[in-house]
Amino acid sequence: MKNRKIYLYWTDFYDEFCPSGRLPEENIRYTPKQGYGVCEIAAWLNNELQNSINSVNIWINNLTDLENSRAPDGMFGVGNANWVLITGDYVFIGNEYVERQQVILTREQLLYILEQYKAFLEGNYRDPNNPPAPIDVEFIAEGQEAVDLYNSLEGSHQVFYLE
Repeated sequence: MKNRKIYLYWTDFYDEFCPSGRLPEENIRYTPKQGYGVCEIAAWLNNELQNSINSVNIWINNLTDLENSRAPDGMFGVGNANWVLITGDYVFIGNEYVERQQVILTREQLLYILEQYKAFLEGNYRDPNNPPAPIDVEFIAEGQEAVDLYNSLEGSHQVFYLE
């Protein structure tokens, strides 16, 4: 298991805190010190769910009752460049364009992240003087290891990258 943190950094452009897998002092031009898995989770939250508590609730409902969700087969597909595939109790989140930015975690781990993100959104994320606490993240694997592990699952939707 890998334990990381999603940091919420202030952005003047949007006048709000946004999730990031990078440490607060990191330069965006370099390889992230925490790795690419946590960066993908943060990117998925920021790009797909954005600031919508309703979106978070939809994902929580989908994860807790997959059989009655919008994609009971677990093929949630590609959104804003992010794959979300669920097979059994495993969730694969990956970036369609950045091969190394892939992560696999359990549904339970993702639910925990979503509950924390929901609490962040229910707070005052638009107050630059009130920085929120980081979000705890735990996942199984990232990068090619995550792809290989997901593809090895019986019934997986298979993830391929073409050169």
